[in-house]
Amino acid sequence: MKIVLINTLYHPNMVGGAEKSTQFLAEALQVAGHEVVVITAEQSIGIRTDTVGGVKVYYIGIKNIYWPYPSKTYLILKLFWHIIDTYNPFMASEIEKILLQEQPDIVHTSNLACFSVAVWHKVKKHHLPLVHTIRDHYLSCPRSTMFKNGHNCKTQCMECRIFAYIRKYFSRYVDSVVGISKYILDKHISMGYFTQAYTEVIHNSLEQETECIENVVKNDEEIIFGYFGRLDSLKGVELLVDTFNKMGNSRWRLKIAGTGHNKYIEKLKLGSRMEIEYIGFLNPEDFYPQIDVLIVPSLWNEPLGRIVFEAYSYGIPVIGSNRGGIPEIIEHGRTGFIFEPDNEYELLDLINGLLDNPSCIKTFKSRCLEKAKEFLPERIIQKYIKIYEQLLE
Repeated sequence: MKIVLINTLYHPNMVGGAEKSTQFLAEALQVAGHEVVVITAEQSIGIRTDTVGGVKVYYIGIKNIYWPYPSKTYLILKLFWHIIDTYNPFMASEIEKILLQEQPDIVHTSNLACFSVAVWHKVKKHHLPLVHTIRDHYLSCPRSTMFKNGHNCKTQCMECRIFAYIRKYFSRYVDSVVGISKYILDKHISMGYFTQAYTEVIHNSLEQETECIENVVKNDEEIIFGYFGRLDSLKGVELLVDTFNKMGNSRWRLKIAGTGHNKYIEKLKLGSRMEIEYIGFLNPEDFYPQIDVLIVPSLWNEPLGRIVFEAYSYGIPVIGSNRGGIPEIIEHGRTGFIFEPDNEYELLDLINGLLDNPSCIKTFKSRCLEKAKEFLPERIIQKYIKIYEQLLE
């Protein structure tokens, strides 16, 4: 079958997990014998094509008032950008031309910022089967996070409702909707999205199988904890540093890998103990062998938290916050632990528990490697192919 995948960004314009997951899906489908075309946006004028990993990619120059990655502009310009992005007929027109040229059997959308739900309108205008994967809160929140003033939004505020009205309306055009977690799928369904769609939960996939590098913790050694990702208050980095600053036990180290705004990082360093090391950007294969336990302290409701099963693939157990889709992929007491970030002592108690019983980490490692198999590429790709085939019957 011929499949068109549409996502806001694509290689080499990579920002986060959505881009990695879309590229994985495109290349895996191509390897499985299907013809795949990707449509993505970029900061340019016009349309260009390229081949990435054997997949044909269309790059459409943004047709809005500015390129939003990164977004550093006046609030009034952001407002107009979001108004256009609610239903962008200019980008949709470009996509329609490509669809008419490529004549796909099925269209699969993911992140739609820069394109808008006008894409769905064009797809159904030509009676093509439509699949959508929910990877964030874009359809219900202009910031794509449903997180404001340091707190997760329990309901949509008036601003979100206004921007989301058209997005919710056109979600009825989707034939099959996939949530990368049960949390993110249920959240949208409960708000009235995708009323006509078949629903499915399909987690993201590991891009490749990895081999665990043994790093056995002995009772008389330090336990090395790690954080890996963007350094941002949304991610709970301050909570993490504050927790370790309260530690009385010195048989530990914390390695923080990732990048963020320089002022924010300097603020974190200013109050950090000497056992906390900031190591900047590292590739996963260079970072995970250095640590014994990963901590994912997110404060916002992350749709999934791919870093959890990425750590599993290296045999690393995970302590993760009870937010969004994170607890769905942690088996408490078997592959790691789940904590409530609103309880200032819960994470501290879990860390101290591991320091008192470091030998349990070795037991967790084998379970993590087994759990990682649930996210292997062949398992994930077959679930998507099954959805495509059902829509084409």
